[in-house]
Amino acid sequence: MNNEKIEDMLTQLIKIVGNIQSDIQGMQSDIRGMKSDIQGLQSDVQGVKADIQEIKAEARDFKAKSEARHEAVMTQLKTLENDQDFIWEKAVRNERELGNLKRQLS
Repeated sequence: MNNEKIEDMLTQLIKIVGNIQSDIQGMQSDIRGMKSDIQGLQSDVQGVKADIQEIKAEARDFKAKSEARHEAVMTQLKTLENDQDFIWEKAVRNERELGNLKRQLS
């Protein structure tokens, strides 16, 4: 009976070890899958980082163009303001001269 008991215990031990090895292989396969998923995520993150850098560059370009346009508009407005001031001064001078002429003719 002792031999039978030992053989049963060895058989159970072999089954347990076999199950453990099978579980380990399954876990190793899962780990490989996770590593692959992580590499895919890292690749996606790099892609997103590149997209963000491109968007930032485009935003900087847009900002620079916007500032240049703003400066151009402000320059044109200042020119118009100066022209308007000049026209008003001329109009006032002309009105003054007309007033003087009317007085002289009266």
